[in-house]
Amino acid sequence: MNDAHLPALQKRCRRFANRKWLIPLAGLAFVLACTSCSESPPPKPPPIPVTDTEPVGEGLKVIGFAMLGAAVVVVLGKMIR
Repeated sequence: MNDAHLPALQKRCRRFANRKWLIPLAGLAFVLACTSCSESPPPKPPPIPVTDTEPVGEGLKVIGFAMLGAAVVVVLGKMIR
């Protein structure tokens, strides 16, 4: 009878002789598998850029009138001196 393969078989069996870590490892794998099944919320859509410039246009008109009024006041002030 040829027993040349027995040392390799004994080494493989000795590797699994201490199975204390096997149960916690299986428990950890189970917990990780269960937590990865949760559904993530959908991503928020990107904000829509505002293309309505009507209030800005009205504001620019007011600023223009203010600059024109300031220029008139400055010119009248220089003319009075």
